[in-house]
Amino acid sequence: RFHRGDYTVGVRINDYLDIYCPHYEEPLPERMERYILYMVNYEGHASCDHRQRGFKRWECNRPDSPSGPLKFSEKFQLFTPFSLGFEFRPGHEYYYIWSAFPGSG
Repeated sequence: RFHRGDYTVGVRINDYLDIYCPHYEEPLPERMERYILYMVNYEGHASCDHRQRGFKRWECNRPDSPSGPLKFSEKFQLFTPFSLGFEFRPGHEYYYIWSAFPGSG
């Protein structure tokens, strides 16, 4: 879990970044964390506003999943055959932010 401040991860083309969502063995609905993760531009990151040229990347919305924590992987590649994939360029910066899942308190 990250708290306050900016965090930077250096990656290269063909590297993976794995995102693990919060997971709880014992359900405590009022304390379970649920997030939506967005990829945004610099302005969206600086203002923590996904509406500034950002788009939803993943939803961490099953904190009590019986199969364990949700895991999402981002592959940093120049070209993608997938319609929901994203193409990255060397030397560019990419930003992710999160917001609370609607209705999660």
